[in-house]
Amino acid sequence: MIRSILVPLDGSPFGEHALPTAAALARRAGATLHLAHVHQASVPLTPAGIVIHDSFDLDQLRGEQSYLADVAGRVTAGAPLPVEKALLEGDVVLGLKTYAERHSIDLVVMSTHARGAFARFWLGSIADDLAHEIPQPILLVPPADAPTAPEQEPTLRSIVVPLDGSALAEKILGPAEKLCRLFGAELHLIRVNRPVALPGQTLGRSGSLEQLLEEMAREAERELDEARTYLAQIAAGLIAKGVKVHTRAVIGREPVSSILTEAKGDRADLIAMQTHGRRGLARLFMGSVADGIVKGGVPVLLHHTAG
Repeated sequence: MIRSILVPLDGSPFGEHALPTAAALARRAGATLHLAHVHQASVPLTPAGIVIHDSFDLDQLRGEQSYLADVAGRVTAGAPLPVEKALLEGDVVLGLKTYAERHSIDLVVMSTHARGAFARFWLGSIADDLAHEIPQPILLVPPADAPTAPEQEPTLRSIVVPLDGSALAEKILGPAEKLCRLFGAELHLIRVNRPVALPGQTLGRSGSLEQLLEEMAREAERELDEARTYLAQIAAGLIAKGVKVHTRAVIGREPVSSILTEAKGDRADLIAMQTHGRRGLARLFMGSVADGIVKGGVPVLLHHTAG
């Protein structure tokens, strides 16, 4: 159940691209929408760690409070919706993470990947850090060509879920299923198999090249059959719950491009996937795929596994 949704805002039109999606989710789920802005103090901390606001900083605070009130008014103009406004201070990621914990936030919805003139606003870089720090699912909405009105409900008919056969990847199915139920969307489960590699010492093998290629084709088909069986088993459990599910197993050298190609073919409105919350080398295995998907221009629901 989704009872509370957090939307981080940085005061830019870019940051507001997440509002229509967040508002639609909140209305359908009967959830409270939390609008949060993190104030960046223009004066340094005192040795005791206290901010003493000067007149310029106080004007900024008043402006930011007014901004949040204006956004809340626009969000609720079309239809009633419970809204909470929060003006936070300090480190952006830590402030948002702490707020999410204190208010039992179930889902974070935010804009990501600012480009051009919008790149200077903090949401452009904070989205990635926050996605790997908080335990809640986070829905990243890429910027549209022009801002959309908060009351304009987005389309969500098809959700693509890439699976790799692991229990870790399957953890995204719960959050994805919730969105499916809210919007009556279909789940498209995808498994990408890498091409069968040539066996070692190929030149020393007996038999013709044609025989070798036939062997590789049989092995590729066997692996595809295994992938199809795996996806069918996952789908059966979801179908039993009343979810509409489609499955597809494909061969692709690059998982990111293969997933994005399949998503575009299915006209996906969202890609949902599990990722590690790790950094550095430990992040490369699954995190790099998630990062690549986020850059594909399709809204992405991420849920990370800490550790």
